[in-house]
Amino acid sequence: MNRFPHTPLLAAAALFLSGCAGYELGDAKPSAYAGINNLHVPTFKNETLEPRLSSLVTNAVVRELQADGTYRISNHANADAVLVGQITQIQKTQLRAARTDTLESQELRMLLYVRFHLEDPVTGEAIRSALPEQAEQDSFNDRGIEEKPIYASQGQVVGTTIQFVDPNFQVGERNALSIAAQDAATKMVGILANGW
Repeated sequence: MNRFPHTPLLAAAALFLSGCAGYELGDAKPSAYAGINNLHVPTFKNETLEPRLSSLVTNAVVRELQADGTYRISNHANADAVLVGQITQIQKTQLRAARTDTLESQELRMLLYVRFHLEDPVTGEAIRSALPEQAEQDSFNDRGIEEKPIYASQGQVVGTTIQFVDPNFQVGERNALSIAAQDAATKMVGILANGW
């Protein structure tokens, strides 16, 4: 009689769980942000004609940063960096038209473009992750194509969603903007927290 009948199952579970040994919980931010723990998030600038969009996007970003936990939200005086954002464009394209009239939209695809970068709270200069010598000189790879340095602390995200036109256009648009803002915030925090 086998005194340890579950030994093969325990061995298989141990082998399966050892594959997660390299996974790290907690602070796994990019090396460019190693010294940044506290972020100040002022209201994003709204360059579109949509009213109240700046508070909608800024609140979504703050909620996402708090949920992620990589950075703490703080005031300007205690911040290691300032997250500056601009809502640059809202773009809509038709996904589905009415059966009887192709010019009457039933569903729209909404794209919300948000640019962002990190600034030093004292000097107001953009925080760049590229090495200074890389930023000053032009470098060419072996194919002769110019390679620009990558600045991980700035970028653009695009929040996407689908807007249903019926029965009330304004309510549908407001709901779609909220979902697109949340999608953009999730992508932005992913870049800031993970580097991708």
